Amino acid sequence: MSRIPHDALQAFRAIARHRSFTRAGAELGVSASALSQSLRQLEEALGVPLLTRTTRQVAPTEAGEALLARLSPALDEIAAVLEETRQSRGQPAGQLRVTLPHTAAQLLFYPALADFAARHPKLRLELDVNNGLVDIVAQRFDAGVRFGEALQAGMQALPVSRPLRFVVAASPDYLRRRGAPKTPQDLLGHDCLGYRFGGGGQYRWQFAAAGQALQLAVDGPLIANDNMALLHAALEGAGLAYLAEPLIAPWVAEGRLAVVLDRHMPPAEALYLYYPHRPRQPAKLRALIAFLRERAGLPQA
Repeated sequence: MSRIPHDALQAFRAIARHRSFTRAGAELGVSASALSQSLRQLEEALGVPLLTRTTRQVAPTEAGEALLARLSPALDEIAAVLEETRQSRGQPAGQLRVTLPHTAAQLLFYPALADFAARHPKLRLELDVNNGLVDIVAQRFDAGVRFGEALQAGMQALPVSRPLRFVVAASPDYLRRRGAPKTPQDLLGHDCLGYRFGGGGQYRWQFAAAGQALQLAVDGPLIANDNMALLHAALEGAGLAYLAEPLIAPWVAEGRLAVVLDRHMPPAEALYLYYPHRPRQPAKLRALIAFLRERAGLPQA
């Protein structure tokens, strides 16, 4: 069998994962025609077709699926070993891709971006701010940040924040006009500012009633997939919003928002950084873990 270049294997995996030569080329930084040539050479070297190609779609053959299942972990391990070797004598370097929800971005990352960049000038941090559930392995992220109940199965995870409470808040003007709800069920008669996930589902507000968890479907004049839109609408008196307590703390302190139903809120919960299990994590990921835990005042792992 002729020698098979590593680049050809990388090209096959990218094409099979994206089901597209164009998107695979964008990921690898090469043209679609160059990928097509690499794939053709790989198939000729192996003597079997790896992809079926039509004018509308690209999909792995049975042989391609079998190769992909065995190949992907091996390529990941090779990449990790090479990167660890490159970084063993210097600073963490390369691209670090992280997916995280809006709340984590606003509270943990946005205030710290300049500090992180100054400490690690050879790292390029890429953030995917997304409240949906993301398969970090399939989508090639180094790590993700989520609350505990939304962690991807089979991952290593470490807390990177102190426990955060969510609260219901409204402007004093709204509360003067409509009155303050005394129980979660009172919200059914109020204007509630809803959040919709990327997958289409609307978030049910979480409460704790007599020690039992309660989920409430609310309704109101606004639904958004960005909690800053809900915050600004609440500040202008449009209704009640369900938001992380640290996010609204400055406006509560200024008297522009007031918290209601405080004793009905669920326990606080920490944000976790999660990532695939490896015998030794890349230096760039260890740098991010240390940085976030330091800022949160947590002991180093």
